[in-house]
Amino acid sequence: MKLTDEFLKMALKDLKATEVLYKATLYPQAMFYFAQSVEKANKALALTSGKYTEEDMLKIRHDSTRIYRDNIIELKQRYELLTKNLSQIPELKKTEFIQNLDIEGKIKELEQGLRELADIQNGKIDLVFISTKEIQTIFNSIEEREMELEDEMKNIDDFKLTDENWNRCKIEVLEQLKTPDNHDFAYMLENEMNEINISVPELEVSIKKMYLQMFHYMNLLFPLYHLAVITLPHSIITRYPKGELYPTKTYTRKLPIVRNLPYLINLQFKIIFLLNRYCEEFIFKQEN
Repeated sequence: MKLTDEFLKMALKDLKATEVLYKATLYPQAMFYFAQSVEKANKALALTSGKYTEEDMLKIRHDSTRIYRDNIIELKQRYELLTKNLSQIPELKKTEFIQNLDIEGKIKELEQGLRELADIQNGKIDLVFISTKEIQTIFNSIEEREMELEDEMKNIDDFKLTDENWNRCKIEVLEQLKTPDNHDFAYMLENEMNEINISVPELEVSIKKMYLQMFHYMNLLFPLYHLAVITLPHSIITRYPKGELYPTKTYTRKLPIVRNLPYLINLQFKIIFLLNRYCEEFIFKQEN
């Protein structure tokens, strides 16, 4: 993933430029390069999913929130397709397993996410004047989420799979799938699960790796999303006047986001470090 690696390197260089420009009190330029760093880090993470190409990155341009909007739209379409397919298999739709998925609830959550992103786009000029209190609330939510994910990752490290709990897990899944009209399907699935040609220790390693990769990804996704929102208007406004907003008059020490930029820079340094480690551990190794 040469493009991913290049985005990572440029994100770090843009962030170092932010520090230099901030210390020189060139605040519009510092904010511009900070937005550039956040944009490239978001694009690097997006590329690790394998869903995007170089051409896609060009279409996204300077608005990283489009990545999140596109992901929500794709996930919503998948759930809608699943709902359509399940309507053709009513005996499966009635199972406890499918009902616990709460597909309709997830679709509503995704629709709410799309509405929130639309509101952010409509009010992006207001983000220029985001308050210190709002920035601190975002910091707090990122820290809380990070602590939650660290606990989850510790649970994964402590996870041990034995023949006994693997068999118990299979039984629980099959029990959830069984209904009076669904016995044949459950029987077929049971046979397929019993024929899986992988040892329990190998399965434990695969499960741990899958969940650890997912949690590391989420640990990057959450702060990068918030930084994408915070920096949404700055790629343009820091360079060109927009309405009554002039870069040299707007970006001063009086502006809360300028005062809080050193804290945002530290957060972004941490994210880039974790993003590099994530790519080295889970992405680049798989391609070599």
